[in-house]
Amino acid sequence: MSEQAISFAKDFLAGGISAAISKTAVAPIERVKLLLQVQHASKQITADKQYKGIMDCVVRIPKEQGFLSFWRGNLANVIRYFPTQALNFAFKDKY
Repeated sequence: MSEQAISFAKDFLAGGISAAISKTAVAPIERVKLLLQVQHASKQITADKQYKGIMDCVVRIPKEQGFLSFWRGNLANVIRYFPTQALNFAFKDKY
């Protein structure tokens, strides 16, 4: 492989891996935000079982669903975001 191809591959992987790490790091915050936003639209969640706020949601999620549920749906987000940021990082240096 040429030096350019190796450089491109390194930049591609660096961009993709950094995107995966950043999305995984903020996944719990995104999950809490999502649950708070959609709870009012669900007719299955009665008013007394709805989250009262951010802290109530953060405390109740691990108790009711398990700690790893903070990252539920994160893989789909990483798969969507990885190629975008990988290509962005690889081509920004080039063009």
